[in-house]
Amino acid sequence: MTTWTLWIGALLVVGGSAAQLTRNAVAARVLWVLAGLAFVASAASAAFTSEFSLPLLLILEVAIAGTLALVSVTRQPARSVTRGPARSAAARRDAQ
Repeated sequence: MTTWTLWIGALLVVGGSAAQLTRNAVAARVLWVLAGLAFVASAASAAFTSEFSLPLLLILEVAIAGTLALVSVTRQPARSVTRGPARSAAARRDAQ
């Protein structure tokens, strides 16, 4: 069961990244949360069924690191709004 939950989690991560790239942030967050739950379920299953081993631990760490990397890469860039004297001359001209 541990292998299946890892694969399901990986598919959920890819689906969440695809949803984020298509600007569907709500679906992406839901899929990423489900992927995280799949990885936690995989770790819990391995711990309670004595399948816990070093390779499985490394796979779980890589899966979680990959999830975090995809989330950070596909995150929408924050809009920076500059107000006050720090605005550029071009922005002031455009505002007029």
